[in-house]
Amino acid sequence: MRLGLGMAAALMLMATAMPTAARADDPMRLAVVSYGKIPAGASFETELFQNTEISNHVASTLKDTLTAHGFRYEPDGRGLVFAINADPTGRGESDQALGITDQNNGQVHITIDTNDTGQSTDTIARGYRITLGIYERESGRYVWRAEINDLKPDADPMTATKPMVEKLVTALEKSLKSAE
Repeated sequence: MRLGLGMAAALMLMATAMPTAARADDPMRLAVVSYGKIPAGASFETELFQNTEISNHVASTLKDTLTAHGFRYEPDGRGLVFAINADPTGRGESDQALGITDQNNGQVHITIDTNDTGQSTDTIARGYRITLGIYERESGRYVWRAEINDLKPDADPMTATKPMVEKLVTALEKSLKSAE
């Protein structure tokens, strides 16, 4: 009897959780770390990790989006620098590798792959990632970092960039402080 009631309760919990899971069909994952407030309407410039067609497309889209949201683009300025990295992702990479390649980061990151398939799938692309780091030009201090992944196996960087950048800027706006 108790087992039957327990099973019924578990099924009811799963049934109520399913609509929530069904809404989670968005293939994009976003991770953000904010180290402080960013002045609204701040000046900015962009910096590419790699000078590739994809990174240049992200920089152009980011400039347009930030300008539309009140930021001022000033190359060689003294404001914020948006450091951009964009690339297709491989199966063996971490989905949320935010800050892993930063050797100055004092945290330890360990990734363990428990899938023992015997096949190497590291070179098979499975999505598209944009990593954005914002630092102050004068102090070099990072004020915000984010990574967004489009996990669709056939993600086209040229068409996926605009919605991904919009999500990044929307997340960035949560870290803005009003001009006083």
